[in-house]
Amino acid sequence: MTGDPSGKPWYARVPALAAAGVAFLVALTTLVKNVSDMWAEKSAPASTPPAAAPAKPEPVAAAPQKIAVTLTLQKIEVVDDGSNGSTTWSFAVEAGGQPLFELAPRDYNDNEREVTPRGSDPSLARVVLVPGQEMLIKVTGRSPGVIGRTVLASGSAMLAGDGALAPVKVQAENGRAGSFVFHFATATAAQ
Repeated sequence: MTGDPSGKPWYARVPALAAAGVAFLVALTTLVKNVSDMWAEKSAPASTPPAAAPAKPEPVAAAPQKIAVTLTLQKIEVVDDGSNGSTTWSFAVEAGGQPLFELAPRDYNDNEREVTPRGSDPSLARVVLVPGQEMLIKVTGRSPGVIGRTVLASGSAMLAGDGALAPVKVQAENGRAGSFVFHFATATAAQ
C-alpha cells in the first residue's frame, strides 16, 4: 500500500490535489499581478494629467462711463432782430437730431442786446454722452417775417464729452437779417 493514512489510493486523491493546485495557481497569479501593478505605479513618472485649472474669468471690458450733461440756456444775445422795430421769433433747440425744448414766439429788439429766458420758457435739458463723444447742438429760429414770408435761422455747435459748449451763433438763411448768439451753461455728472 501507499503511505497514506486515510488508506485511499493515490489516484483517488488526484481531483482534490488538482483543485488545490488550481486554487494555488490562481492565488499566485493574482498576487504577482497586484505586485507588478504596484511596482508599475511607483516606478511610473508622476505625470498624472493635471486637474483642469479653473478658468480665469475673462476681464470684462468696462463699459465707458456715461456722462450726463445738463444744458441750461442762460441768455440770448440779440445781434440783429431782423427788422427796424421789434421782430417775433420762436426757437427750437435739439441735440443729436432729437428735440430738447422750444422757446415760444417772443418779440426781440436790437435795443435789448441780452435776453434771458422767461420763467415760462423751458430752458433746461439733459443729454447723455460717453467719454470722447461729441454731440451736435442745433438751434433753429422762425420768424413770420414781412407779408407772411417766414424767415428761418439756424446755427450749431459741438457739445464735447467733457461738457464744453461754445456759444451757438444763429443766423438767418439766404442773407436775410436776423442774428442771435445763444449762451448755454453746462454741468456734467457721471452716470
